Order: sequence, then C-alpha cells, then structure tokens
Amino acid sequence: MPSGMFFRRPAVLLALGLCSIGAVVTLLGRLATGPAVELKRTEITNEAGTKAYPAFSPDGKHLAYSMRGVSARDDSFHVFVRDLPGGAPRQLTDGAVNDLSPVWSPDGASIAFVRVSDEGSECVIVPSVGPGDPRTFAGCGVFGDEAQPLPALSWTRDGKSLVILRTAEQPPALALLSLDNGAIKPLTHPPAGSEGDSSPAVSPDGNTIAFVRGTSSGGADIYLCDPAGANTRPLTFDNRAIRGIAWTRDGQDLMYTADRAAGWRIWRLPVYGGSPHDLVISGRDARYVAVAPVGHRLVYTVSPTVSSIWRATAGPAEGSLEEHAVVRSSGREFGPRYSPDGKRIADISDQTGNDEIWLCDADGGNRARVTKLQGPELARLRWSPDGKSLLFDADSDRGYELYTVPAVAGGNPVRVQLDAMNGSWSHDGKAIYFQAREQVWKAAANGGSPQQVSKRPPAAQAVETLDGRYVYFRRGRTFWRVPAAGGDEEEAIVPDHDLLWSTTLQMTRKGIYYLEFSRNSREMVVSFYDFGEKKSSEVFRLKNMDRQNPTYSVSPDGKSVLYPRVDQSQTNLVVVENFR
Repeated sequence: MPSGMFFRRPAVLLALGLCSIGAVVTLLGRLATGPAVELKRTEITNEAGTKAYPAFSPDGKHLAYSMRGVSARDDSFHVFVRDLPGGAPRQLTDGAVNDLSPVWSPDGASIAFVRVSDEGSECVIVPSVGPGDPRTFAGCGVFGDEAQPLPALSWTRDGKSLVILRTAEQPPALALLSLDNGAIKPLTHPPAGSEGDSSPAVSPDGNTIAFVRGTSSGGADIYLCDPAGANTRPLTFDNRAIRGIAWTRDGQDLMYTADRAAGWRIWRLPVYGGSPHDLVISGRDARYVAVAPVGHRLVYTVSPTVSSIWRATAGPAEGSLEEHAVVRSSGREFGPRYSPDGKRIADISDQTGNDEIWLCDADGGNRARVTKLQGPELARLRWSPDGKSLLFDADSDRGYELYTVPAVAGGNPVRVQLDAMNGSWSHDGKAIYFQAREQVWKAAANGGSPQQVSKRPPAAQAVETLDGRYVYFRRGRTFWRVPAAGGDEEEAIVPDHDLLWSTTLQMTRKGIYYLEFSRNSREMVVSFYDFGEKKSSEVFRLKNMDRQNPTYSVSPDGKSVLYPRVDQSQTNLVVVENFR
C-alpha cells in the first residue's frame, strides 16, 4: 500500500458521504417544494387616483385598499374592495373624511379601518359585502406622513380584538382594542426620542406581533413582541423608512417595503434574523406589501410618477398664486434649490434612470447634468454660500452619506461623511452641519474634525443663522436652537401645522422658512418665522405639490417659491402570482 493511502481514504469516503447527504437533502427539498415556478407580475389597476394599504381577504380572493382622487372634487381616501384577479373596484365608504388602513376580520365578514377627520380619528368596522350599520370605537389614531399616514391596524386571530395605534400619549404606541367593550390595553412602550410604533401585523398563528418603530431621523426598524406586548426585540437594524410589513403564509418570514439599497424595494427576512433579500421583480418604487393567507399571491403599490419643477409667485389677489412650470423632463424632477444669488436652480432628476443633480438658469434654460453617480438615491441639496459647491445626501447600500460637488456640469463628487444625512453649510462656508445617531454634528467643510452640537436626542435638520450666532434644528414637532459657540438649548418655534420629515429649514437674515402640512385644507404650507416679531406666518399654500417629494426653495428676494408638482401621477396595485 502506498505511503499515506490509509490516511487519505477516510477523507475521501467522508467527502463522498457528505456529497451523498447533500444530494438527498436537495432531492427531498425539490420533492417538497416542487419545481421552481416563475413569478408573474401584473398591474391590476389603471384608473386615476392614489391607492394605498392593500389587504387580502382571509380566502385570498378579494382585496381591500384605500384610494383617493376618485374625482377632481374628492381628494379624500375611501375604502374600496375588488375581486381577484380581475374584478372591478367597489367603493365601500364615502364622505368628507379619510378612511385609512383597512384590514379584514378573520372570518372575512367585516373590514376595520381608521377614519380621520378634522375632529380627530376613530376605528370603524363595516360589513365587507356592502351597506350595513358601522361600529365605531374611540381611541385609535394615525401618525407619520400626514398626507399618507402609516398603517395603523391589525386584527387578532380570534377576531375579538384589534391592534391599534394610540396617539393620545407621546410617542405613539400600540394597544389592544377589545371589540366587546371598547377597552384599550397598552402593548408597546417606545422609548422617549423615538417617533413611535406603527404598522402592526399579527402572525398567522397569533403568537407574535410585528411592528415598525420610527426614529427621529425619519428611519425605522422592525420589532417583534408577544400578544401581551412583552419580550420586545428588534429584528432589523437598518434605520430605514418602512411602508408596510406582512407575514408569509407559514409565519417563517416577514415581507416589508423599505427605502434601502437605492430605492423602495420589497424585502424578505426570516423572523429568526439574518440578512434581508430583495424581491427583484418589485423594482425600485414598491410600497405597502401584503401577502395572501391562501393561494400564492403578493400585492404592493407602485407609483410611476412624473413631476416637474414649478414656480409660484404671489398673484394680484390676496392669497392667490401665479404658477408655471420651469423645469420638465421625461422623469421625476424634485428637490429644487435657488442659488444664493437667485440666478440658477439646482435640482434632482431621474430622467436618465438614476437620480442625478442638474443645473439650469432661473428661467429653466441652459440645463446641464452635474453628477454621474448612477445608483444612489439623492436628496436635500444645499448651495454653499459662495454658490460654487453643492452639498447633498446620497442613500445607497452602504447607508446614508454626505457629498459635495462643484456646481458645474460634470462636477466630481467627493464624499465628506459616512452614516450622515441632512447636511447644511455654515454661514461662512467653512464648515458643514449634519445629523448622525439622532444628534446634530458640525465638521470642517471637507468632513474633518466632527463635533457634536446638540445636547440630547433627537435632533435633526440643522441650519446656522447667517450671522453665525445660532444653530436651529428640529426636535420632534417643534424647532429648537443652540448657540453655535456652545450653550443651552431652547425651544424656538412651535409650528401651527404638522411637520413632514422632508421639512427643510431655509435661513434668511430676518427669519426662517419651513414646510408644514395643513390637515384642514390638505395643502402644503410654506411658513416664515420672523426673528424680530417672534412669530410665524403663512407665505405660500401649495396644494398641488408632489407629496412623495415635498420640497421647496424660496427665492432670495422672497417673492417666489420653487416646488415639485405632479404632472402625471397614478398609483397602481401590482399582484405577483406564484409567490411562495
């Protein structure tokens, strides 16, 4: 026997044995799951209007959802139901209120939703087949983007209770609503500084509740708890905005839509943890995912929106506006910013298939592309005080990053901060401010020597006054300030309306512009806080602003405002067949 043969043979046998075991396991897996079936993606709606919050019936044959824009005179959300795969929509609710986040009862006989009006919100339950006496319950709420709040309801598996959002206390939390007597029992207790809990989803076996916990930076993560609200633990650690979560039929995985990896994608994550995997077929603009309890269907919404940059100036009549388009393309235009001298406009456009920064004259002429990043999502442009550079956010699979780029065609971007967002320049252009880890920081213009500015979280969206004395920033639903040289923080501005996470402070010598959302009129409002008078006043009301990208820029003379406006918008429902 050749030397060493005895020692090599067991290794060979072991390798062959492992291969055999692997082959058997693979064969058994194929026998159990059957041959791979190709996913089929179909848009099942094409009528005008915005759809959101889709929910499957228990038998998987019907779909409930909220839709607004049914007519030119009606901009409220109403609940609709349609048969699958190709049934016509049937309107279930109406009136001058918003009916949001519909969910089916376990027996399919009822649909619950949150009704929001100027007087407040309540939970409403109606028969799923049509007209009938509604049941109403106080104590339910919604929060998040006021134009389209976060999902708010989930039915328990015994049909006797609803998991709801409680906004009576801050931050908002989940609670259990008894349908027998209307009693409310707290479930979750989000920590101070968070934006609160939303998007409840009870597991198929009823033993676990998944939900979304928001952060002060506008991001979020998925958490799990038991039916009593105990044993709360995080499942994701991304701090990324999330719009909708759903359990797979077997309760082993969670599907969710999140703004991560350069777009709103659908992700699949085992409930025992691990790395999420994206559902590639969903594309980059998916939201509100739902999984059918029976059958092999998944549904989500997609919004192939085309928006342009419009300019609004005060009209001859008090409160009126004269509006016209300044920048148009074949894609979505958003995030416009006037240069410090008012002679140029920078904005973000996806006309090439990716977000890139473009420049043009104030009248829209001589347009040229600045960046060729070809991948990350871009946001929050800021001109340097001398008008020579731009600071912006980039969101890629590496996370949020801050870049600067010369304000010229073909400029070369330079990354100045990792894990940072919401950048702005100091008054002299020698430093930048940004938010990271729920605090405001200051660094050199090249990103060096970062130092914490805010004293406690949450703190976001910082901007320095033009005399360099103070730094204003957002904390929760108000604006605060702290001396730039260091000192005590103080609350400075209490807005009249709701703030959006896209709110950007724009500093002038006399005061600060900021963006609000008016619930009563459902309009975006640009307001101005006067330093001398120490009060705010409305400057522009922008009813037709693109609500997916609510950004603005007031001209240096204060006479006009740029904003993205939807020229073509239609949110469709997409069904994926053969989903397993």
